[in-house]
Amino acid sequence: MQAEQKEKRAAARREEAAARQAQRAAEDLARLQQAADARQVQQVLRGMEKRETLRQQAQAREQKDQAAQQFRDEAAARTREIERRVEAIGSVLTDRDRGLEPLREDSNAALESDNPEAYAERIAQLLQERSFLRRAHPEVAYSPNGRRLTVAVDLPRPEGVPAEKAFRYVAAQDEIVAVPRQESERRRIYRDAVARLALCVADYAAALTAPEAVDVIAVNGHVQGTDPATGQPGRPCLVTLVVTREDFEKVALDEPQLDPVRCLDHLRGLISKDPCALEPVTPFIDLDGERRQHADSALDLAAMDPFDFERLIRDLFLAMGFRAWKTPDSHDGGVDAVAVRDDIAIGGVCVIQAKRYTGTVPVEAVRALYGTMQEKKAYTGLVVTTSSFGPASYAFAREVGRITLIDGGRLVVLLRDHLGMDAVVRGRRTATS
Repeated sequence: MQAEQKEKRAAARREEAAARQAQRAAEDLARLQQAADARQVQQVLRGMEKRETLRQQAQAREQKDQAAQQFRDEAAARTREIERRVEAIGSVLTDRDRGLEPLREDSNAALESDNPEAYAERIAQLLQERSFLRRAHPEVAYSPNGRRLTVAVDLPRPEGVPAEKAFRYVAAQDEIVAVPRQESERRRIYRDAVARLALCVADYAAALTAPEAVDVIAVNGHVQGTDPATGQPGRPCLVTLVVTREDFEKVALDEPQLDPVRCLDHLRGLISKDPCALEPVTPFIDLDGERRQHADSALDLAAMDPFDFERLIRDLFLAMGFRAWKTPDSHDGGVDAVAVRDDIAIGGVCVIQAKRYTGTVPVEAVRALYGTMQEKKAYTGLVVTTSSFGPASYAFAREVGRITLIDGGRLVVLLRDHLGMDAVVRGRRTATS
């Protein structure tokens, strides 16, 4: 009996031990399952985090690519704008106004009233309305005796030519940088633009005026700036042209191969060698001098007594620094006087010829003076007239390099500047030596 009870207690203990072992096994299995579940959760979380990181990186790359593309698009747009500006500079001739001849009737009405100033003012108004001249402030003078129209305009500043050639996006710097234009190219573009505008003005002047009213067209192009030598404000002339209507009409301005600078040279005009540096040229025709020829209160040079005129010319050149003035006993070679000037640039003997003309001085008179210069071993020669010179005379003087031509307009200015005298050329006379 005791043995049976003892066996039952032993069986109970075994069952109890087995139950505890089973419980521990279940707990261990549960812990293992929990750990496995945790690892799986962590793995899922890491996968989600990685995918989110990859998504954010892809989004950041996309945003960066979009920003870079925006920069590239902006650089391309700025480059196109630069190219458009340069193209516009080169289109001054091709895009100029056409068909202006019907406007001649309007301008001729002022001329028929025998009012040169009103005629010049009307031409100036019509020029102001033309393409490329709306900010050029054209000024006009008209000389009825010489049938010459003189136009002065303000040229655009050299800064109008873009200093940049293009723009590009640099990814390493994450910014748009400018590609600079070579200075030589910038200077060439501006010089070309100055020549184009001068030819355009001449074309407008020819179209707006009738041949019977205007036979000679003079153009001066000035630019507002600072004189680098003095630091003072100035308005140097960068291009000047005097051309007959007949010669100008022989030029094909619409020919794509036309070189404006060479065209100006062909027409015997002058353009600054370095317009960007505002290096000036001397105008062939002075606009202010042309205007003063029609002042009512001034001395009429053409109406003066020949001997008084000769004395006036002598006084002028003495005031300009010449000395030892001598009038030849005879009209040797057309020389009116021989003078000397102590000047490094034009020093030495100078022969002077004065012509009271109302018509254009023929080129033969200028050539004859050159012959006299050689005969008398004169360093320089001067031809002074109350009227004007033709393009051939200016071309010959420029070729010689030592002949100065002083027309009526310039003579009036010299008399004002050196003698303080107001003068005009109004009378109608035949040529007088």
